[in-house]
Amino acid sequence: MADLQHIEVVAFDMFSTLVKNDTAEWQMAHKAIVDGQRLPVDPIAFWTEWARHEVQFRKTRTNMADPDASPPFKTYWEAWRDAFIETFEVMGLTGDAEQAASDSVTALSTKNAFPETNDALDALRRMRTLAVLSNADDRFLHGTIGHNGWDCFAHVMSSEDARAYKPDPRIFARFVSELDVAPEAVLYVGDAPYDDAHGAKLAGMKTVLIQRTLDTPGRTPPPENGALLPPDHIVSDLSEIPALFD
Repeated sequence: MADLQHIEVVAFDMFSTLVKNDTAEWQMAHKAIVDGQRLPVDPIAFWTEWARHEVQFRKTRTNMADPDASPPFKTYWEAWRDAFIETFEVMGLTGDAEQAASDSVTALSTKNAFPETNDALDALRRMRTLAVLSNADDRFLHGTIGHNGWDCFAHVMSSEDARAYKPDPRIFARFVSELDVAPEAVLYVGDAPYDDAHGAKLAGMKTVLIQRTLDTPGRTPPPENGALLPPDHIVSDLSEIPALFD
């Protein structure tokens, strides 16, 4: 258990950490795309095929051995559009990939907070500065913050803003630079063992991993070789975090 008395900033991942973002919701969004575009395909099969292409983007978007040699940055909208193009081609469908990507962004812009989120944020904002660092496009990250009526974050950074994705060390370095704090003065809270816990620890931050009993899509596959850095704390939901400062 890490001592957190020197922590100045509690920074959060957004999706599946502060707000709900499970597979069932993604499948519903894809059903809306299938229905809206009148595609002659089973929505679950459409989702499954799209997810197969989308995960390839997550696998290849960052070169962790040499981050500066990573591929040119793509927003999620761009990557999702490309995954829809590939999905339409493989499934023999005629559809509007750009509209499907935009509909996905819209669906992700109104995610609802977990039941304990607001109380946890209210407690923590009285203790430390709060911030958000999320793999997200600006539109759906700020959209979700506005949808939930949050004004408690002193700083919000998206991967689109940083032009890099967690666990790339460059996104964490820019984040602490803009906050003007040392990495070791940040407690990073997230749900992904690789993107969040490993990435933030690699950057010198203290970490909390939330292990919810959810089927969560969209996590970056960890490397096949090499152990992940462990989180400093593991919790089942956000309500446990304020007590870590006692």
